[in-house]
Amino acid sequence: MSNTAAAGAGQNFTIDVSDLSGSSQLKSLAGQAKPLFTFATDINAYLAKPVSNFPSTPYTLTVTGSGSWKAGSVNFGLSASAKCQVQVVSSGAVLKYAPDLESGTTVQLPASAYPNWAYVVLKLDFDIAGNLAGAGAVGALGISGKINGSTDTSVTFCHVVKARMNLQDALLEAFNEFVFPFHPECAAEMNPGDIAQVNFTGSLACNLAVSYGVANVKFSAPGVASVLDSVTKNAVGFTLPAGKIDIGATASLGYTHTDAFTAIVQKQDASTAFLYILRADKSDLTGGLKITAAVSITTPAAVTVNAAAVKNAVNQITGTGGEQAGQAATQIASGLSSKLNDWIKDAVSGGANLSATWDRQQSSAMLFKYTVNLSDAAKLASSWNDLCRGDLVKAASEGGLVPDAGSGVSHQLNKSFTIGLQFFNLFKASSVTSYFQKTYVSIQGNGDIRYMFDIGAESDITVKKAQRICLVHFTGTFDQTSAKTASQADVDMEIELTATHDRVNATWIASMIKFFPSSVDVSKAQAAIQTFAQQQGSSGTLKVISIFKPSAYGRLVCSSFAGNAAPTNQDNDAQNWQAFHDAVVTFPNLQSMGVFQYSHWQDFNRACRTEAGFPSPAIANRRASGNWQAVTPGFWLKIPGAGSINAVPASYFMMASAEFMNLCEDLHALAGLTASPAGADQDASAYDRMLISVVNLIVKYDVNTDYAEPALAALLRRISGATAACQSTSGAGSLTCTFTLS
Repeated sequence: MSNTAAAGAGQNFTIDVSDLSGSSQLKSLAGQAKPLFTFATDINAYLAKPVSNFPSTPYTLTVTGSGSWKAGSVNFGLSASAKCQVQVVSSGAVLKYAPDLESGTTVQLPASAYPNWAYVVLKLDFDIAGNLAGAGAVGALGISGKINGSTDTSVTFCHVVKARMNLQDALLEAFNEFVFPFHPECAAEMNPGDIAQVNFTGSLACNLAVSYGVANVKFSAPGVASVLDSVTKNAVGFTLPAGKIDIGATASLGYTHTDAFTAIVQKQDASTAFLYILRADKSDLTGGLKITAAVSITTPAAVTVNAAAVKNAVNQITGTGGEQAGQAATQIASGLSSKLNDWIKDAVSGGANLSATWDRQQSSAMLFKYTVNLSDAAKLASSWNDLCRGDLVKAASEGGLVPDAGSGVSHQLNKSFTIGLQFFNLFKASSVTSYFQKTYVSIQGNGDIRYMFDIGAESDITVKKAQRICLVHFTGTFDQTSAKTASQADVDMEIELTATHDRVNATWIASMIKFFPSSVDVSKAQAAIQTFAQQQGSSGTLKVISIFKPSAYGRLVCSSFAGNAAPTNQDNDAQNWQAFHDAVVTFPNLQSMGVFQYSHWQDFNRACRTEAGFPSPAIANRRASGNWQAVTPGFWLKIPGAGSINAVPASYFMMASAEFMNLCEDLHALAGLTASPAGADQDASAYDRMLISVVNLIVKYDVNTDYAEPALAALLRRISGATAACQSTSGAGSLTCTFTLS
């Protein structure tokens, strides 16, 4: 029967494309053959009732005959075997997508409730044949076809109607108002509130504009108490960023992307429409099929940083610290370039289906969002034709599609490239102004800006030398999304190991990585560090940053002193000593130290402190080193297996093991784990003691190697049960790996 009359008893309700209005795209764009859409007779009971009464489950309809349509440069075909459905949605989402490739949540369309209205959703499984044009690095650019193996139909059209409209009229109106998403005039011809979606395969030329800004502020100091004291000063001295602060660092990245995609056109109102380009739903494939993606860089990004913009942005936070940051703009750009190159390598050049960052997202995930320029039909037509040819870069330049800079992949990318400000020892400065008068700037490998303010032993030249190799501090991070008070702050302990133009030390750092809790990220980082040490250790800079969360460093214990008196119960010290010993002997040059036991260290310590004519002290005291040269050769001969060991490295090992036990005690105190948490002044004193331990581990006992790596390895042993995650940043002649332990 005709679509203009109601279905009688036992008759099928049928919509004939030939009978649609002349303005309908299903009729005006059709070829000679025009199919019929036929509904089963059980729909007849609902045809005269309000559309909101129709069950919300999808309803299958059949296609009689075949049809073909030409929408711009893309051909659509419909066969009698095509899967077609109709559904009525009276509340909630008609379509969903993830806002970017990392998001764990989804966004729904329409975004707001629509009481007294309903959507008639047509799902039509067209074959798609695009006209490929141009040449890209991944192959011909353009729309190539529909997604094979998908459980969803290729085109979904969602038409909004009044909920009280009867179902027959609503269905007729939906077919009349149907638009093909690839037609240049689809957005202009859509009714306000309507949404159209098409799933397709193709190759797109894309462009990303990268923008950098200041995201967070870190306060670092000797210990937890002094970090919190620094934060208290911050409350009156700094203005934390209320949002992104643009520092004028931009780059443009061009790439081509071959994949299975989804395009959504949404007509929000008479003058506003949006186009979404998404990576297709990976969970929507059948038969074991996978979406295979290929991504190739066509225009590498080159980061430049505007010194004046950096100065102004930092001054917005600090009031007076921007001058030093602006002078380091070139170094900041170098760090950001390294960061960007890593993102390209990890998230883009590997292909969206291979990248761990992108592959986590199973649902439809937005790559780009555009505002459709409905006010200029000529520009819109040009841009839409560029879209169908796969050239999104040109489509944006034509002016018909205006990119939303903060959407999709751009959002993910820019979120990854923020800069942090780090302030050392602010708690010791009388004011923010005086602080910046006495600081110097250090730019980190990721572009972060670090202000250094020396206190106590930090100004010593030997200490500075040690800190260039091993830096230990505590850090609290604050940003606009976590405006915590000082008492609520999470304070991390950080240990940085650095080897600059030092292949031996780089190799030792690489050997230490095996002590981290195992994970996929850690294994990848270990391989990268080993390769870097072998190939660039002598000419580059390798940095390993270990961030111990409170749950990790809270596992540290020690045998505590009572004032200056050494503890009589040294069980915890013995465990710390054993962890250090066991770590040391895994390093090739120090395996001979395996013969020693904790009791041998106790005997050595007493022998160092024995004066001629006086008895040996009763209790070993790791904070009293004595004179190691007073130990006679006969001492070593009494230890099984030690007679063949050179007394100098053996003595250095013994003293280094004492320094490691001291380090554990000072970290225990600085972490605020003692019964009475230390204030900032006590933190500073304990930190000075710890600096001396670090100096002794690295500088004083420098025989073929230092003990910084075994010390960190031993700490990792003492926090057994922690988990580790890792992020890496590589640049020209540099590699920085950050391990987070919790």
